[in-house]
Amino acid sequence: MYPAELASFPYLSSATSAANSFKPHYQVAPDDFLFQYNDSNNLLVPQATSSYYQQQVAHLVHEAGLLPFGNKSNSDESDDYQQHSLAEERRKRRMISNRESARRSRMRKQKQLSELWAQVVHLRSANRQLLDQLNHIIRDCDRVLRDNSDLRDKQARLQKQLEELPVAVENTEDGNVMGPST
Repeated sequence: MYPAELASFPYLSSATSAANSFKPHYQVAPDDFLFQYNDSNNLLVPQATSSYYQQQVAHLVHEAGLLPFGNKSNSDESDDYQQHSLAEERRKRRMISNRESARRSRMRKQKQLSELWAQVVHLRSANRQLLDQLNHIIRDCDRVLRDNSDLRDKQARLQKQLEELPVAVENTEDGNVMGPST
C-alpha cells in the first residue's frame, strides 16, 4: 500500500444517525436570532420595546443593507438608484476634477522650475561678467600701482641727479668744468 492510499474510509450511513451522534454542546432557541426570515424570505425585524434598541436595530439593518426589496415600493427603489447614481456621478466628476487639478499643479511646478533654472543661468552669466570685470579692474589697478612705483623710482633718480647738478654748477664757477676732456 502506498502512503497516499486509504485503507478504509468510515462514513455515516444515514443522516439520522449523524444527527443523533453529533449534537451541539449548546442550546439555540429559534427566537434567539436577531434577524429572522418568514416563509416568503422577507426579513423580519424584531419589535423592540426601547427606542434605543429600535434605533440600534434600524441602524444595523440600514448599514448591512438587509431590508428586503419586497418591502419597498418601486419609487423608493428608483429614488435609491438615482441617489446612488448621482453620488457615483459626483464621485467620478470629483475624481476627474482632482486629476485635472493635480495635472495643472504639476504643470505649474514644472513651469516654475524651468523659470528658476532660467534665472540660475542668467544669474550665473551675470556673475561671470562681474567676475571678469573685477579681474580686469584688479589687473588695471596692479598696472597703475606698478606705473606709480616706476614713476616714484624715476622721480627719485631725477631728484638725485638734480641734487648732483648744483655741485657741478659750483665746480664750473671755480673753473673746473666737468666734462669730456679733449
